[in-house]
Amino acid sequence: MMKKFRFGIILLMFTVLVGCGANGGTRPVQNVASDPKAADLNMRLGINYMQRGNYAIALEKLEKALTQNPNLPSAHNTIASLYQHLNEMEKAEYHFKQAIRLQPDYSAAHNNYGVFLCQQKEYVEAGEHFLEAVKNPLYESPAKAYENAGLCVNRIPDQTLAEEYFRKALQIDPQSSKSLLQMAKLKLLNIEYIDAKSYIERYKKVADWSPQALYTAIQIEEHLDDKNALASYKMLLKGKFPDSDEAQQVKAGSQ
Repeated sequence: MMKKFRFGIILLMFTVLVGCGANGGTRPVQNVASDPKAADLNMRLGINYMQRGNYAIALEKLEKALTQNPNLPSAHNTIASLYQHLNEMEKAEYHFKQAIRLQPDYSAAHNNYGVFLCQQKEYVEAGEHFLEAVKNPLYESPAKAYENAGLCVNRIPDQTLAEEYFRKALQIDPQSSKSLLQMAKLKLLNIEYIDAKSYIERYKKVADWSPQALYTAIQIEEHLDDKNALASYKMLLKGKFPDSDEAQQVKAGSQ
């Protein structure tokens, strides 16, 4: 059974938020702040404190950065991610929009805002931002944007479009474990069990097992009637993740 995907909080993005140039864009030149270097430093300090879980000081540093340079897109993008983590959604949306307004080709901001919108169930608009992110040929993470697009449209659900996006992600990054697992699940749903097994085999070569991945493998092998593989996956699930929902389902005999 397919489980709903829960987007990881954008804390995962904190390590790629530093500086606009790293995301393939151009810095805006209007209204240059009196102390742009200090603003950039405080923005980086804000990211550092976010990564350490000290959100109060991170917020202080990021607010200071925006006081020193209100036109710094990376600071808007970063503080938007922090506000999202703090569940202050109106403020998060405002700053995501500011980042994109100031730098329309800021791919990381488009990707992050797409994740935000998908969490708000604004699937169509979210997809537009994911696709906007990959338009920039200098964007360093197009596979992640395609993957996020697939995860998002799969919540509609639009499984055909989701598969298209996951395939594009895998064309760019063949070792994307999340896309490989999602493709296995889609193939399982489509009764394409051999293809589903192929994706699971690829997944286990590049990633550690998760309860969801093992449960998917169990479902596939049940349909293929491979008793040895089935027993092996069940043993792994019960041994590695005994308290998981998936393990409980297996123990109860539902799978």
